[in-house]
Amino acid sequence: MTSAFKSTVFLFALVVFGTTARAEQTTYALRFIGLELGSLGYVADEERSTYSARMRFQTSGLAGLITNLTFDARSQGGVGSDGGLRPSRYREETVRDNKREVTEIVWDGSRPNIVKEQPPQPDRLDPAKAVGSIDMMTGMHLIFRPVRPEAACNLSAVTYDGKRLMRLSLGARRRNGAGGVTCDGGFARLKGAAPQGMLDMMSGGFEVVLAQMPDGMLRVERMNMQTPLGRVSLVIQ
Repeated sequence: MTSAFKSTVFLFALVVFGTTARAEQTTYALRFIGLELGSLGYVADEERSTYSARMRFQTSGLAGLITNLTFDARSQGGVGSDGGLRPSRYREETVRDNKREVTEIVWDGSRPNIVKEQPPQPDRLDPAKAVGSIDMMTGMHLIFRPVRPEAACNLSAVTYDGKRLMRLSLGARRRNGAGGVTCDGGFARLKGAAPQGMLDMMSGGFEVVLAQMPDGMLRVERMNMQTPLGRVSLVIQ
């Protein structure tokens, strides 16, 4: 059970983020059968031509007794005329049980380059094989930024984290009442090292629940994933 809890916490720390745009901060709680496993804060600022996003996840409660994990990630880049995001820089720092890893990636046009990697990773994927990709934080921002109802559940992007390429997708749109929408999502490895921890389980799919805001836009209110231990949810506070 200890291993399963570690996998569950690590997956959500890597791939589940929530945000509001225009430099607003949102806090989410990671919950399992009524227990709070951790908290996640996210700040995003998207203007007409630029964006930046940052999130910090930290285990707490029962999860903190099993594994001590902090994940801090940030990205920035440009916004195209079609609303597409073009990353320019990404940084992630993970501290797990007192072991620290840092990765920094910069994009030269569509080509990513790893500029910092501490400690060196033996399973690095050659950046030349990731041309045209975006970083994982940017991919998550594409999910969590407010969207028009007609644009919800319409996403297919390739993310690169220095070790692997994965396709991030949303689809199977269905109404959930009061103007909300629910989407099915998933990750699929394309190249590089096999996903680890929760990323591996995330390949089996997840569910994104979007609620309608007063201005008519939709934003992520909850994410659900079925794990070997049961359903784990990331819920807005």
